Amino acid sequence: MDRTSQFSEFTLMELLFDALPDVVFFIKDTVGRYVRVNQTLANRCAGGDKTKLIGRRPTEVFPAALAASYARQDESVLKTGKSVDHQLELHIYPGGVTGWCLTTKHAMRDSKGQIVGVTGISRDLNAPSDKASGFAELASALRYMQKHYGESLRIDELAKKAGLSVYQFEQRAQRLFHMSPLQLLHKLRLDEATRLLRETDQSLADIAIETGWCDQSAFTRHFSRYSGMSPGRFRALK
Repeated sequence: MDRTSQFSEFTLMELLFDALPDVVFFIKDTVGRYVRVNQTLANRCAGGDKTKLIGRRPTEVFPAALAASYARQDESVLKTGKSVDHQLELHIYPGGVTGWCLTTKHAMRDSKGQIVGVTGISRDLNAPSDKASGFAELASALRYMQKHYGESLRIDELAKKAGLSVYQFEQRAQRLFHMSPLQLLHKLRLDEATRLLRETDQSLADIAIETGWCDQSAFTRHFSRYSGMSPGRFRALK
């Protein structure tokens, strides 16, 4: 029985995820080859044809730097069995389209407890409606973050602007944005950084300072963590 047959029980799961245009779903075998994918992933990376992804590795689908990052993540899950939970990531799809996602990956085990693959989802991050419950209380703090992300900001000060305790502020941000206030701040900074990398010839050091990082090293470290590649390699994609 081949690997694809072993995962045939997940057909229904795949069909359910096909109905979610803002969620990428996949199952990979123990060497990182796609066994199941949903329509969203196929639309973004294979012209809508799932068969073009089955049996392929990330290195055959994504830019090299991204593929290496995804592969390292998969290998860690497969080797240790430790899950990746709600990892904020900047995804870059063929054609240069970018988008922010929260990625979760889990090891798959057989009846004997042996790891036989990895399954995961990446959920697009979309801003909530300004009429969403609890959004109004965050509005002033969010507007401040959007205008001052290039400055040194403290979470307790932002919570105070929202009239909330730090705990309430963190819980409200998590519920509405599915990320922590610090992740949200990083996202705002990196959104602008990606724009500057694509649209200007500013030095990495200048972009780092302009977008709120203490120096180029910190900027490079955080950018690489969230995008899977260095700022320089990202700029080369444009």
